[in-house]
Amino acid sequence: METGILKLAEAEVKYSFLKDGDNNWLQFWYVIIPKKPEQIAKQLKTIEKAESELYETFKIEVESVAAKRFFSSDLINHSREFINYKKRQAGDFFMSLTGQPPASGVKATLLGMCLSNIKVNSKFREGKIFRFDTTSGIRHIFAESIIDANADEHADSEKQTKRIFGFLKDKFSDFHASFAESVLRTWIYVPHIDADYPGMVKARKEFFDSVNLTKDTRYIASTGIQGKSGDRFARVFMDAYAATGVNKGKIRYIQAPEYLSPTHIYGVTFERATAVELGKSDFLFISGTASIDKEGAVVHPENVKKQTEHTLQNISALISSAGFARKDLSSFIVYLRDPADYDFVKPRIDRYAKNLPAVYVKAPACRPSWLIEIEATAARFLK
Repeated sequence: METGILKLAEAEVKYSFLKDGDNNWLQFWYVIIPKKPEQIAKQLKTIEKAESELYETFKIEVESVAAKRFFSSDLINHSREFINYKKRQAGDFFMSLTGQPPASGVKATLLGMCLSNIKVNSKFREGKIFRFDTTSGIRHIFAESIIDANADEHADSEKQTKRIFGFLKDKFSDFHASFAESVLRTWIYVPHIDADYPGMVKARKEFFDSVNLTKDTRYIASTGIQGKSGDRFARVFMDAYAATGVNKGKIRYIQAPEYLSPTHIYGVTFERATAVELGKSDFLFISGTASIDKEGAVVHPENVKKQTEHTLQNISALISSAGFARKDLSSFIVYLRDPADYDFVKPRIDRYAKNLPAVYVKAPACRPSWLIEIEATAARFLK
């Protein structure tokens, strides 16, 4: 993976390229972090300008944009400006919006991803379900910020989660994608995680049992983290990614039991990581990972520096178990319970993966004693 940094007038951009044997790019990841907070309309214009400069620098065509994930300091009040941003864009893409304040103090940051092999005119949208096809024969399907349509002040996280999973099962079926067989990654956001996470966990397990996703079969790579939507009654909302046209033998479910316990030991149901061969690339999703040991216990409570080191050790173990190397990392999202820990954490992650596109946000993890959680992606060229 080739990584680098662009220091623009109003923003800093970190990027990573996956290239083939002829030096043609396959995947392009980038993070845009404005240098100072501005009113949200101006902040998004700053990000937009930096994107244009980035694309021009590397000759990236807008048709190759596959996904953009925005992190907002106040999504309820910023939603309209994000809609305006989307309207200004030349093409369509998966657009995730999460109320997770950037730890650097700005109002919004962006993590983007481009693929070189998106088929021309293959993008299609039905509401919050977006899909596109690639020349490798894979259909990529995304669900954006799915909330319970019946959310009101009386609903709880368990009921909302149950209805969200039911909705996704039906919608993916409309795209000829079985939930159990096609969904490779979910992001589940709980605005009040210390209170509402148990209800989400219970409903997810019951749904997974109903579609035969168990500890004896497999689960799905996932991050369950605090994050707000633009709806004040949503106790849970979700992004999801599915792929069709993938040979089942090309999907691997990754564990590192000598470092991290199986998730079912402490009552949750997700895969530590999932690797999948997509055309010319082998792609790795690393789920939200924290300072945990092989017994499922929190390691180094109250010490964010040591928790960061232990979390990175666990990520290294998952990378190795999947047959990847640290140099294959393409992106990080770093979730902090306390954004005041940003200056303690960032130098350690910079040493671990120089210039890696990384987003840092305020987003408490599912256990109060976890001060940091990290999710990651990695990719390598299949020769």
